[in-house]
Amino acid sequence: MTTADAPFAVWETALYAFLNSFPYMALVLFSFRRKWRCSKPVTVSLLAAATVLITAGTVYRLFSDVTESPLFDVAFAVIYIVFIFLAIRQPVGKLVFTVLVLMNLGNLVIMTAKCLEGLIFGDAALLRYHWTYSLMMFAVLCAALPALYLLIFRDVCPETADGLPEEEQKTSRYMWRYLWLIPAVFYLIWSNHFYTSGKTALETALDPLSTGYLLLIDMGSVLIYRIIIQLTALHERNSRLQTENHILSIRNMQYENLQTRVEEVRRDRHDLRHHLLLLKSIRDNRDWDSLDQLLAGYPDLDLPDRPFLYCENEAVNAILSFFGEKAAQQGVGYTVKLELPETVFVSKPDLTVLFGNLLENALEACAKVEKDAFIRVSGGVKATPAGAKTIALIVENSSTEEPRVSANGAFRSTKHKGDGVGVASVRNIAERYDGASSFLFRNGVFTASVLLNDNDRSD
Repeated sequence: MTTADAPFAVWETALYAFLNSFPYMALVLFSFRRKWRCSKPVTVSLLAAATVLITAGTVYRLFSDVTESPLFDVAFAVIYIVFIFLAIRQPVGKLVFTVLVLMNLGNLVIMTAKCLEGLIFGDAALLRYHWTYSLMMFAVLCAALPALYLLIFRDVCPETADGLPEEEQKTSRYMWRYLWLIPAVFYLIWSNHFYTSGKTALETALDPLSTGYLLLIDMGSVLIYRIIIQLTALHERNSRLQTENHILSIRNMQYENLQTRVEEVRRDRHDLRHHLLLLKSIRDNRDWDSLDQLLAGYPDLDLPDRPFLYCENEAVNAILSFFGEKAAQQGVGYTVKLELPETVFVSKPDLTVLFGNLLENALEACAKVEKDAFIRVSGGVKATPAGAKTIALIVENSSTEEPRVSANGAFRSTKHKGDGVGVASVRNIAERYDGASSFLFRNGVFTASVLLNDNDRSD
């Protein structure tokens, strides 16, 4: 290569290196877009830095005396790994799996592009990084990357994996700890064919039989990768469904218990009407002996001084009354300022579970507070500027310690080993009503905030 040719070769090499690095890293970022470890500007800066390093290394390789050395490939692989590990928050095994899959299919792209260049442009393929090579690589990438995404990376980070219990996440990490060995084996097969064939890299790439051999290997590997991704996604989906079923079963139990409480209140009110009629009859007849007998039949009652009606919604009022009695028995201050009509867009089962979980957790936390424990409930139905209805709810309670949070953001249970289901159930209800929930501990006060939206939902 003459000095006059050098600038031309440099930019061609840089273009080749860009096409051989940036599209794959961009594909990874898009596929794991919900699991970025850093902010968007930082992640983009990492992408730019990795692309520059690989491009500069490839240009240096062009002028190096050891262009066929696998050390360059190892160095580029290290850059890929460092970039992906810094940018993506996923199990180590899954990240290694991703790197090896991209390296295997990247090798196929460069081999296929060089083979096509030799078949179409002839002698231009002998110039190693000629612009025609980049043209063929761009054409192959346009076909390969969409297929790669649809077959493998579209399901590599499913939404169902979000919010899995910690035990299930451990199982997933354990699986990925060994699944990366599969693309590693295919990489060794490719490397053995490429570096032990007795041919130069250019001769190997220009050989249609060699390229066809690698194409068959990679087609088989893609099939295996797709099966792996589908099986892991199915496992995570089943785990999520099992968790949701567990939450639903607890919700049903809570709803049944609370419905029993509602029926008891209704029965007591019915009995009270009959007692009042009896008392009225005694008064009219002035039968004081019967009155003494009636009063003697009642046990001594220690009724707390609390309102009977907290809100107009009968189901929620029953829950508030139930936990109000519990709070009074424990000496916990109990304040409710809630404007909730009988008819709202949220179903009664969801309302009972929502209030039941929040108040139960608040009462449990107050049980550990030695003095001046309290529970404050506030909220109501509000209208948005667009005319839609929302329910805003805030439950505050005193607490002696900050709740423990697991790696997946779930609150640890205080009753059993593993994640709690109460807060998870609240979050699940908020999500189903296109709302939001937040939980904050500050200065000895735990605050749970829930927002539910009415989007013309029919329950």
